[in-house]
Amino acid sequence: MTDKIALDALYNLSGEKLVKYAEGEIFDRTISSQDNIGVRIAAFGTKNGGIILVGQKDFREGGEIIGIDEEEFQRTFSQAISNVRPAPLTQSRIIEYKDKKLAVIEVRDVGELRPCAYKKNFYERKGESSLPLQPDEVRRYHIVYGGVNIENMPTHASREDIDKEELKKYSELLKKEESNILESISHDGSLTIRGVVALSRDPLKHLEGAFIEIQKYDNVLGSPPIPIGSPIKLSKPAGLLIEETTQILLQNLPLERKYDGAKMVESPIIPVSVIREVITNAVAHRNYRSTEHVRIRIFADCFDIANPAVVSEKMWADILATHSTYHPNEGLYTFLNPKQLYEGRGEGIWKIKEELERLRKIEPEFKVIGDSPSSFYVKINLTQKIAKDVKMLRLTAMIKKNEKITSSKVMKLLGVSRVTALNMLNKLVKEGILDHEGTTKTSKYKLKKIISSQ
Repeated sequence: MTDKIALDALYNLSGEKLVKYAEGEIFDRTISSQDNIGVRIAAFGTKNGGIILVGQKDFREGGEIIGIDEEEFQRTFSQAISNVRPAPLTQSRIIEYKDKKLAVIEVRDVGELRPCAYKKNFYERKGESSLPLQPDEVRRYHIVYGGVNIENMPTHASREDIDKEELKKYSELLKKEESNILESISHDGSLTIRGVVALSRDPLKHLEGAFIEIQKYDNVLGSPPIPIGSPIKLSKPAGLLIEETTQILLQNLPLERKYDGAKMVESPIIPVSVIREVITNAVAHRNYRSTEHVRIRIFADCFDIANPAVVSEKMWADILATHSTYHPNEGLYTFLNPKQLYEGRGEGIWKIKEELERLRKIEPEFKVIGDSPSSFYVKINLTQKIAKDVKMLRLTAMIKKNEKITSSKVMKLLGVSRVTALNMLNKLVKEGILDHEGTTKTSKYKLKKIISSQ
């Protein structure tokens, strides 16, 4: 494995030294074309990383310095890297040598995500050449590394970028030494994507799109939503990010009033556990290969969340059909679970549905939009279900009119059995609409005065 320090030192050499540097397993030169750059990025990503000098011919072709057009190089480089899967971490700089401009690209190996392909063909650095892998070589890589997740990919972040207070908290929660935790989120001296998301002070600094954007809207009936103020953008370690986002949502959602006798109690219209769960899912299941970020929109009657998805529409359909679970970014659970963030470990969506059903809210909406790339969309409605049970509506009207009622009277007026009548009445007791008096044979149900005065 090539040492990161050695690569960085080579990357920062002067133009005078780079144009004379010998090609080998970690260094190559090429002219500025998409395919030339793309193949070399894939080859270095598969092997041990390397440096590419762009704008100079290969020594075997005379080593002539052609130079580059900076704007054209940036476009070509972007197109090349977009065709490499998995895309290794890269950085580039422009240098001047005599009267020419050259580009230097540093390519980090993808570690356990190897091998890398350019335009669906796999490549590996072998000596001074970037060569296509044979089918049996590709199989060998897939056997060794096939089950590894994108969260193990290295970034430019170092251990110096870690939030030390968060690391201390996790050390206590996980009952592990800090050094052991750091080892699990590092690769060749750098933080992995998992490490950046879970512990870096500012994930966005090291991982494009690693933030949450929250925007509130004024949605008047019959007109398009109008943004209220500027969006809030949050980039923090995962635990802090989830907690702060939860609090912002709570502050911007309406409260509902309930009564305990004569005492009025205000509580969030959507439970804190549900809000935290949908945010945790967005952070835990996000596709961290994507440069898109998590977006939260708050409306008068709902809020929704959209984030880059790992699953496809077909995978999502299968999950719904079989009630199965899927755990992308498995390592992040190690950090989220001890913080008791109500993360359902693949069961979160079903928990949310059950909780909102219990509260008689309109059913939440979950769906995957698109395919490679795809987006996971969640919509949580704030309003109650429209009552569809005509008999329950008639019962409610009866109670408001009579204030007191018995199960026998319900049986007679609605034409239902005693069991059904009792179930209907007890449901209203649980919802705080009725008070229950007496024993089974002398049961009476009375409308709460505090409610009848509303």
